[in-house]
Amino acid sequence: MINPTASQIGGVNAILWGRAKQYHVAEFPGPLSIKSVVRGSGVWETSEAERVVDTASYLVLNAGRPYSITIDAQKIVETFCLFFHAGFAEDVNRVESGAPMALLDESPDSGAPLEFFETLHPHDAEVSPLLRRMRQRISDKSATAAWLEDQFFAVARAMLKVRGRSEKQAARIPAKKMSTRQELYRRLLRGKDYLDSFFAGEVQLHHAAGAACVSPYHFHRLFREVFNETPNQYLQRRRLIQARRLLASTDQSVTEICLAVGFESMTSFSALFRRTFGYSPREYRSLLFHPARGAPDK
Repeated sequence: MINPTASQIGGVNAILWGRAKQYHVAEFPGPLSIKSVVRGSGVWETSEAERVVDTASYLVLNAGRPYSITIDAQKIVETFCLFFHAGFAEDVNRVESGAPMALLDESPDSGAPLEFFETLHPHDAEVSPLLRRMRQRISDKSATAAWLEDQFFAVARAMLKVRGRSEKQAARIPAKKMSTRQELYRRLLRGKDYLDSFFAGEVQLHHAAGAACVSPYHFHRLFREVFNETPNQYLQRRRLIQARRLLASTDQSVTEICLAVGFESMTSFSALFRRTFGYSPREYRSLLFHPARGAPDK
């Protein structure tokens, strides 16, 4: 179940736990999977989008979706990815959503393949704790095959909850047909993933709109309708969250962090940080490492 051969993936539930500075696989048509990164970042690319997965998020890719993964870093990148065998998530969904009497008349492999919205998910209270627990138990060698099997069922159920939340977001899009709403939502997610993947660069609204294949105004309007903030507000918040993470986990200077997350002005960075978190970046770091002074929330 852990680091099996490529030919076994898709036939069994599997975990690929890897560490590398350079790694590349092109056009792999894998099963339903979750991509997560413990250290560093990696790039997963499909025909529709290029997404950077780092320690702040995980990525879901559907079965049969050819993708490429590229890791090219100066320091070790650690990935932790789950692969579900064919029909596994479909069976969980069938049982979770079906009436007991109807389940008696259906075969376990009936129904169309289950589709998830392919997007970067910020770490949440449903899927993320399960991934961390699995990794920890495997690391300390206390994870049995039976226990891991239980965890795969738990992760699949958690993914269905996240999927349901996404469907509610998609319903906010003002379109009459469900198919239109879902297609616009998929495009919107690709634009949002662009912001999450490249937030540290010179990101402009038209870049994200281009990734979503809609006009800048249409993207701006849809984003505000679905996520209750504008793309620029989201981008600013994403940069501030990453800055807070770097202040807590690295010894980079405040100026270095300011530039690393995409801000050009120390003055505006410090003011925005204080307005958002209640402390200046320097105060936040000082309080974080001197709890007696009253540590801020991480």
